Amino acid sequence: MQSPSTSVPGAVCRGRRLLRFSSASLLAAAVVLPTGCESPLAREKDDAVRQAVLQSHRDFLEHLADGGVVELERAPSDVEAGLTQEQRDELDTMSGMAAYEGTPVFLGEDLEGQPTVGTVELSLPRAVELAVQHNLDLATARLTPAISEQQLVQADAVFDAEVFAGVSYNDLDTPGLAGGFVPGLSGDRQSEVLTLNTGIRKALKATGGTVQLETTLARTNDQPSVTGVAPFYDADVLLTLQQPLLRNFGRDVATAQIQLAENAEAAAVEDFRGSTINLVDSVVQAYWNLLFARQQLLIQTKLLERTVDDRDRIQDRLEFDVSKVRFTEANSFVELRRADVIRARQQWRAASDALKRLMNAPELPLADESLIVAADEPLAEPISFSLLDAVTTALDNRPELRSAVFRIDDTLIRQRVADNAKLPVLDLVASVGLNGIDGDDGAGAYDQLNDGDYIDYVLGLDFLYPLGNRSAEALFTQRTLERQQSLLDYQRLAQDAVLEVKDALRDIVTQFELIGAAQAARRAAADNLRAIQAQEDAGVALTPEFLLDLKLSAQQRLADAETQEISALTGYMTAISELYRTQGTLLEQMGIAFDSPVADD
Repeated sequence: MQSPSTSVPGAVCRGRRLLRFSSASLLAAAVVLPTGCESPLAREKDDAVRQAVLQSHRDFLEHLADGGVVELERAPSDVEAGLTQEQRDELDTMSGMAAYEGTPVFLGEDLEGQPTVGTVELSLPRAVELAVQHNLDLATARLTPAISEQQLVQADAVFDAEVFAGVSYNDLDTPGLAGGFVPGLSGDRQSEVLTLNTGIRKALKATGGTVQLETTLARTNDQPSVTGVAPFYDADVLLTLQQPLLRNFGRDVATAQIQLAENAEAAAVEDFRGSTINLVDSVVQAYWNLLFARQQLLIQTKLLERTVDDRDRIQDRLEFDVSKVRFTEANSFVELRRADVIRARQQWRAASDALKRLMNAPELPLADESLIVAADEPLAEPISFSLLDAVTTALDNRPELRSAVFRIDDTLIRQRVADNAKLPVLDLVASVGLNGIDGDDGAGAYDQLNDGDYIDYVLGLDFLYPLGNRSAEALFTQRTLERQQSLLDYQRLAQDAVLEVKDALRDIVTQFELIGAAQAARRAAADNLRAIQAQEDAGVALTPEFLLDLKLSAQQRLADAETQEISALTGYMTAISELYRTQGTLLEQMGIAFDSPVADD
């Protein structure tokens, strides 16, 4: 079903839910079980496929049966334990993301030579929605299932009835034989034959045979005429059945190409779903990279301002207790941090363009020099997860695993056809025909057919079997090996899925722990800088050692700690998105309803 707000064939954003999305949506749960989506196993026609796939699942899941639900926790921090809530609030006011709210940033000139660059706030759900609607790579991938659908139509069209017709005219002039003994046949002969033929032919899905109904009307004018009637009309109706009895017999063989085309179409839909999942995951990562780049610019800008302020204080003391060496050292700190600001500014521009490239939105064209500002903030709430549930969900929902199931079925279809090809060719040819003739017109000839006086019956068998039958035996062996190969390929993909799920879960755990450590380090660095500032306010001597060796180092540590904290926060959000990608449930988590881009049967 397509929502009123978003019309995207194959991947439809549910507008209401999407517009309510926030960063907290990625923290709703660590594991999402299948929600009513039909498993690809339901499409399988051969129980061997189901058993092989289920056995592969059991091999992985039996090792996880005793696993429980894990609640994310952080180790206690000595720094946090030594701070009161009032102190934490004070330190968060002077450092961290909240400390930079409303802080203006000098962006420099853009590629158009303008001194200022406009900014556009964008939420994560809106970025995802625009990408799903307009991304060029996804638009290209969306065409593949539609192409597969037409290939299925072509495979099924083989069994459409065919109408055929033909007309021929023969004008023969045969010289006679001198001294002939048969009157009327010894001299020259002229013969004109006009033949009209039409009928209908149809291949049979159920048996692999072909049935054909045709009629022929011939007008013959012989001079001289053996029958004494010239011209005369000959009409007949013929029903013919050509039916394989061994090789090529049966519905499975006859419809093998249709079954393969159906699997190809279903696999193309799964591949498109995988492309959509990967795109959404890329947008999520690009969004948090954008936020990180902007926050990094704010941090480096603030550090530069602090360094410049302390450099100026050192300059004021050149006439008292500051040597030229220490002043030039302060200048080197300023320029190094100015270079960091320039790099951070460029990284924000690059991150903004990378997100624009993924979205390809008309309102935010890539050529435009405006910068995107992430409107959503990363969250740090703990989540819980079960490795068993995460792996189970991945094995049920990963697009490449579903596609692999169809490839397994393909090998079984080809194996059945190859097994049938080992049989001898034994084809039945049967036909029954009605004949009529008239000397006046064609209608009279067809009238005689109604009497049923002249009926022809033909019954025959054609047999063929190559000595040794090596080609068919080799083909069957090849198909058997291909089936084994497809099962091994599925097991390999399942292993990859399990590994990616475990890596994603470990990354979530790591990033969550890093958030706590980085936050404690940032508050400790801010507390250290606050203490130094308190000494300065109390009148401590502003020596070069105090300003350069102590204060500037403390400022650098605070900036590094702030960078590590925002890195951990955005890394936590991308790790959760990556978990949903590895499980194949990212679209559901982002409020995107996936519909097949091909027409329903």
